[in-house]
Amino acid sequence: MRVAQFINKHMIKLLMGVIVLGLLVGYILPWLGKQLQVLYPVALFVMLYPMMVGIKIDEVAGAAKRVGFMSVVMLFNYLLSPLLAALLAQIFLAGYPDFAVGLILTGVVPCAGMIVAWTSMAKGNAPMTLVITVTSFLAGIILIPLWMSVLAGKYVPVNAWKMIETITYTIVIPLILGNLTRIWLVKRWGPKKFMELKPVFPAISALGMYMVFFISMMAESVTLVRNPQYLGIIAMPLVVFYTLLFGFSVLYARLIRTSYPDMVALAYGVSGKNISIALALAVVFFSPLTVMIIAIKPLVQVLFMAGFYRLTPTLQKYWAQNVKPARE
Repeated sequence: MRVAQFINKHMIKLLMGVIVLGLLVGYILPWLGKQLQVLYPVALFVMLYPMMVGIKIDEVAGAAKRVGFMSVVMLFNYLLSPLLAALLAQIFLAGYPDFAVGLILTGVVPCAGMIVAWTSMAKGNAPMTLVITVTSFLAGIILIPLWMSVLAGKYVPVNAWKMIETITYTIVIPLILGNLTRIWLVKRWGPKKFMELKPVFPAISALGMYMVFFISMMAESVTLVRNPQYLGIIAMPLVVFYTLLFGFSVLYARLIRTSYPDMVALAYGVSGKNISIALALAVVFFSPLTVMIIAIKPLVQVLFMAGFYRLTPTLQKYWAQNVKPARE
């Protein structure tokens, strides 16, 4: 438990350390990264399966109570976000097809389970973010391959059917197994004990993520070390992407006069992209250079999520004084 708490508390710092270590080892031993890629399936399972334990499939039934709100979230997640990513890829990364694919992949994946914690800390509608998470996961089974075929197909070949099959293996099966595990643990140990164990699962998932990033960075370390300008090329469109996503979601919430808790759920539900799913698909279908943009993504995303969290007291005060929530 102490190890899990340490990993959860220092997740991004540890990730940065893993990336640097992977680049260093890969530069010294350039042949090793390619050989270790056979460990990708194991690392992906370690990353995805524990993450699914805390996601309740039956939460999707709650979406029926807020059809209007959920429709907006899905339009943001699977229309605005993919098209925005594709536009920025065309503007910033037209000469770097592998990076362009990584940015588009960032735009088409659903939100991550961590948005529940962020929403709760910001005094937002945490139960709604659970519904957003599960609904987005299920919709992504079809919509992720569709958008990648349409938007990323201009840069690299994309086999949509193969991607649907892979998503079934990497998302749906771990999601089902995770739910069965959660049900068994609750029956075996009780809800209270399960809640005590719950922080362990994100930490285990992070270990799998670190393994994937370490291998990926080793495989492309020579390229990145010799081309440090890639970091700036990758970071610029990501910064613009997250700035616009957070900005559009808050502005829309203000225009329709939604409540402050729902505004927070919308902002995090739209902008808190799932790094694990993006990484899994990048590793299976695209080049290590595409994985590289996914490696930079969490560093940028967490900065924006933490920045938005710091702004929430100001936004809460503004909402209380200037926004009278309208009925949905």
